[in-house]
Amino acid sequence: MTSQTPTAHTLTAPLPRTAFSFLLGALALTTLVTPQTALAAPTDMVGTWVNTDVATSGITRINVTRTSAGKMTVQVFGRCHPNDCDWGQANALTYGANVSDSNHFTASAVYAKGFATTTLVLNFARGRLDVQALTQFTDNSGRQNYASQSAFARYR
Repeated sequence: MTSQTPTAHTLTAPLPRTAFSFLLGALALTTLVTPQTALAAPTDMVGTWVNTDVATSGITRINVTRTSAGKMTVQVFGRCHPNDCDWGQANALTYGANVSDSNHFTASAVYAKGFATTTLVLNFARGRLDVQALTQFTDNSGRQNYASQSAFARYR
């Protein structure tokens, strides 16, 4: 009979994509149920960002702003015809790399759109904004929840 004790290798193996998506979903749920105050966002994240895929059928543009009180807001535009749809503004919660890090380069924002709730996870690195959108349908339509990822470049 062989031992089923995990080895050091199995304990440090990277998470499979489904486990990572589950963790992001858990983070989003925690954001929804835990009242928190966002810390000031780094200046580098503030601005207008456009999707690098000009043919996207999803999010086309994101405006990131910081209020005078230091809170961050996100305004999202999605592909619609003939003009892009404005999802409106949502407060964003920012995150550092660890408990002591006050230089936050990750943020989350939640959009409740009536028929669906979309949680955005935004990561700023190397001059670009990577966004994962987690969409949960709430209208009993039978559509499947889904996750999408897009890269955004600063609009000049």
